Amino acid sequence: MSLIAEFSIVSPLMREAEAVPEMVFHTEEIHMTQAGEGKHVFWASGDDFDTFESALQTDPTTKEYVCLTELDDRRLYRVTYPEDAIQELLYPKAAEHDMVYLDVTTTYEETRFRARIPTLEALKAYREACEEENIPFHLHRLYQEKPDDPAERFELTPAQYDVLVRAHERGYFNNPRCITLEELAEEVEVTSSALGRRLRRALNTLIGQTVRSDTDAIDSQSLAERDGT
Repeated sequence: MSLIAEFSIVSPLMREAEAVPEMVFHTEEIHMTQAGEGKHVFWASGDDFDTFESALQTDPTTKEYVCLTELDDRRLYRVTYPEDAIQELLYPKAAEHDMVYLDVTTTYEETRFRARIPTLEALKAYREACEEENIPFHLHRLYQEKPDDPAERFELTPAQYDVLVRAHERGYFNNPRCITLEELAEEVEVTSSALGRRLRRALNTLIGQTVRSDTDAIDSQSLAERDGT
């Protein structure tokens, strides 16, 4: 299962943000062309677009830019960076180690990332690349990615998931109960003893997974900090 890392860096790119401290920038896409140039598509939110575009024009790391969409309070830009500048963005290093940017938000203070990483080693390599470029790196959170399906997320079997949902919906866990174990067993067409065992296993698994989930996040964070990530 992949890891999700939330971290921030002080990016040498997007220096234009310093000129507009009230604006916020949300990345839509970053990629490299075959010519080695970097393409950065992002939303700029705020009300000082003239100052921001002036800063883009004077920034030596910006080759060209174009405003793709203009709305009342935000604009969509595509900025092209030369090859030497895109290296500073560290996107090639992320791609090399199969890191995927899920969310990138930039302010005048920092650029904050939420990224999917395959291993801790990949994150360490990215951090080391930041150190080589003298880019401050700060890890905020590290945790395991959870699947979208609730049963899969908590490692419940389909039968266990179904009985938990049915018991909850029918008020079995209410005080006082709205339905007995025997009545619930009759609805799912099993014996009350079999349903009771299934329900206990489901609850045991659910409690173990939810408690362990918090522990895993703490353990991953501690491991990262111990290793200097």
